Amino acid sequence: MEIAKEQVDNIFKQSKNTEEALIALYKLILPDWEKIKTSKGFPLIGKEGWLYICKCFIRLSKPTDNGFPGLWLNSGFGSSDYLPMWTVDLNHFYPTY
Repeated sequence: MEIAKEQVDNIFKQSKNTEEALIALYKLILPDWEKIKTSKGFPLIGKEGWLYICKCFIRLSKPTDNGFPGLWLNSGFGSSDYLPMWTVDLNHFYPTY
């Protein structure tokens, strides 16, 4: 699946904090996000897309986070050298409904 830079930019413009942004990113790729109870694995995104989103998390981080995008690193998407920048692969993400 493809996402667009504009979609990502809008998420970060509208989000008040990193948690809100992360949930919005997951909802972007998983419209039924609210129905997921647990999951294993992570969606993958192209390395350049991952880095772009990471920088967005750094900008949105509060001073108490020291600009560290911990939520993205711990709970965000994984990166892949083999995917185009804005391609998301869900083959390594296993939600339980």
